[in-house]
Amino acid sequence: MNTISLVEENALTYYKGIARLLDGRFTETDGITWFATERRSLYRFNGVVRTATRAEDLSRIADSILESFISKRLPFFWVDFPDGGTPGLGEYLNSKNIRWEHFKGMPCMSRGFNDLPELSLPKGVELVRVRSEKDQADWLNVLMEGFEEPEPSRPDFQQILANSLTEPAPKFEHFVARWQSEACAVSTLLHADHGAGIYHVTTLPRYRGHGLGKALTLAAMQSAREAGYKQSILFATPSGFPIYKQLGFKTVTTADGFVWNGK
Repeated sequence: MNTISLVEENALTYYKGIARLLDGRFTETDGITWFATERRSLYRFNGVVRTATRAEDLSRIADSILESFISKRLPFFWVDFPDGGTPGLGEYLNSKNIRWEHFKGMPCMSRGFNDLPELSLPKGVELVRVRSEKDQADWLNVLMEGFEEPEPSRPDFQQILANSLTEPAPKFEHFVARWQSEACAVSTLLHADHGAGIYHVTTLPRYRGHGLGKALTLAAMQSAREAGYKQSILFATPSGFPIYKQLGFKTVTTADGFVWNGK
């Protein structure tokens, strides 16, 4: 499997997990893959993650999905992978009478596990896998503040976290760091079939600049290497991109995102 296919598989596995953990539905066909949880707290809980059809078939395949989200006023996103998706998808979505928020050129990055740096934590920092109720509460609080998630999404993230820890064959592994007993940074490892995904890396604003984002990324990568993975995948935010580049990640493709917030 080439690296771009690994990126696509990782995204599909992640959002299939989100749909499953929020009691939603995940629909995968040869031409399109999408999911709906019916949650209105955040656009990332409903979306189209893969479009691989001929441009002339877009209207037949896409319009019913657009109508399904908009008629229910469900916030959602639509991902366009220019390197491997449907030609003209972006132009097609822009032609609709929809008030999109457009995110262009999100880096999709990859790194093998050869020459992985050693994990080094600042003095006074403890890093643990999330297991206990306190671990869960700390992880959730850091995620919400670190990413500035809307408060109505808190119960949905709490359900994702709690359900992910009780699955018979867990796909998600979560980490939290505490500095002098106060939670300060988190990350998540996704166990996909062919590549390990690094997600949810964030540090509380008052603790940034001490290498915690790098440490939480490395913690997930080391766990993936121990599990037998050879390659890691992540989708970089603007703030995270310099850290991942420093760690040796390379951009293998980019993705555009179209977001409708329900208005």
